Amino acid sequence: MIRRLVLIAITVVVTTTVAAAPAGAEETRTPLIGVNGFSTLVRLEPDDSGEDVADLQRSLAAAGFYHSAVDGHFGRTTASAVVAFHKYLGLERSSVFNALDWIRLAMLPDPGLPNRWTESDYLEVDLTRQLLFLVEDGELTQVIPVSAGGGYTYISPRTGNVVTANTPRGDFLLKWHQLGWRCDPVTDWCVYKYWAFTNFYGIHGYHQVPTYPASHGCIRVETWDADWLERHLTVGMPLHVWNEPPVIPPPPPPPPATME
Repeated sequence: MIRRLVLIAITVVVTTTVAAAPAGAEETRTPLIGVNGFSTLVRLEPDDSGEDVADLQRSLAAAGFYHSAVDGHFGRTTASAVVAFHKYLGLERSSVFNALDWIRLAMLPDPGLPNRWTESDYLEVDLTRQLLFLVEDGELTQVIPVSAGGGYTYISPRTGNVVTANTPRGDFLLKWHQLGWRCDPVTDWCVYKYWAFTNFYGIHGYHQVPTYPASHGCIRVETWDADWLERHLTVGMPLHVWNEPPVIPPPPPPPPATME
């Protein structure tokens, strides 16, 4: 059974401060919200640095959105993880981590994935949210932002035909894997650590992974995500691609006990 990502250890506490009051007047108290010892909920954005950023990286990692170094610098990998977090919740796909995002991160809802009770290790790609979910041993372990087919039409350099940039929907198996960068001699398109799931489409790293669907039909991930995924994917692993999560029939009930 799919379980929600581990709830990160962020404690929201409420303290009060006492304002100066005239003699005989009642004290006024202004509530302050704190997270992990912060006196306020801290807004963070790319190029910020310090212990607040390190706390954010640890929190994102615990929730399954981040797998890079905890270095206290809000660089590209942290920004990408924040975008994945916002995609997960259906919020604006921004790399800015707003103050209230601390509370949202501490109270993540269920990911809404199908319960594939017959499978253990597999991938789910939600084209609506543009996210890839890695499930290992039946548990959701990582959420990675992707950019899939953009839905536009273009002239195929290979065939000369007008084609539409759509990502195939359905149930697939990873067919084969290509190490490093691979450049097509006909199209000159280069992809990184390619995992084919059809004869024409795959999951691969790329130098541009926008927050919206933009590819010719493949599933793009950032190059650092492609490096990380290589240690977790195998040829033959199931891949499920959808716009809305399919309904999986529940397992059959166990046979009735028999009396000996």
